[in-house]
Amino acid sequence: MTLEAACLELAKYAFHKNPTGGDRAFYKLLEQSSLHTHTENGDLTSMIVDTHFQVNFQGQTVPMSGIGYVASYPEFRGNGAASQLMTDILRENYQNETFFSYLAPFSYGFYSKFGYSYVFNQKHYEINAVDFPVGAKTDLTVKRLAYATAQVDLACVHAQAVGNGSLVRGDFEWSYYYDYKKQPHFAVIYDQTESRGYVIYDFDGMNFVIQELITLDDQAKNAAYRFIASHAGAFDKIIYTAPSDVTLEQEMREPGRAKISLLPYMMARIVNLKAFLKQFPITVYKQFTITDDILPENNLTFGTGQAVTMTIGEFTKFVMQDVILREYF
Repeated sequence: MTLEAACLELAKYAFHKNPTGGDRAFYKLLEQSSLHTHTENGDLTSMIVDTHFQVNFQGQTVPMSGIGYVASYPEFRGNGAASQLMTDILRENYQNETFFSYLAPFSYGFYSKFGYSYVFNQKHYEINAVDFPVGAKTDLTVKRLAYATAQVDLACVHAQAVGNGSLVRGDFEWSYYYDYKKQPHFAVIYDQTESRGYVIYDFDGMNFVIQELITLDDQAKNAAYRFIASHAGAFDKIIYTAPSDVTLEQEMREPGRAKISLLPYMMARIVNLKAFLKQFPITVYKQFTITDDILPENNLTFGTGQAVTMTIGEFTKFVMQDVILREYF
């Protein structure tokens, strides 16, 4: 058995299910990832997948390490292997001058020990289908398309939607998420031949599930709402796990009937502080002293003014206080 196949078996055992998209999606993910493993007596005990992404930060595209598939067989849990793998990954990414690392934690407390801070929320909507904003009739056209046909126009819209902290999707990300991991429905909104927005959605019983909704102007938003609301006769609920800055309730007819929850989501940390400061110098009038228990190379003092001491996690939260994450991983 190859190492990749052994890791797939560990993932299935540890998470009690097949990876979303099946085996082929897992192997596709590894094409843009580093696989970190621990063995004892030749047997695989623990694994972490470190996927190489890019994100938008303050209008610039910078490298990000996405941590996933943190797993150990139960008989080896507590042996420190996962902690050592996390340290190894952070050190490797420091050497590669990676700016950020993101992860969806199984335990916020566990990952805070590695310098991560909770910075991303999601907003979850459960709306009676008849209460969804009705939108308005526009001169725009909504086309339901197969992914292969829609992909170029989806990418065009996504790239124009500013999202400080959000994922920059290249060819790999589009293919992984929508060729391999899941196969939802796509509706693209056009002003003649120019794409101005899209809805990525799926059906779950009597629920219409919005996976991603991006519009570039109010006309496109009205067209998207009108398209979604047109499904009200066929579904009971519209479910939408949205970025934290979405305020859909302000456009509902009866917002009091909706269930709206703010959900703690992903954590992040700055990995290479020197590389980060070189590209994003701090302009506030403070002198920062940063401590990093995992990467002591980040133990730096910089700036002028009021003296402030922060952990790397606290400093990450400080510089990422206005970030959002458009994508649901």
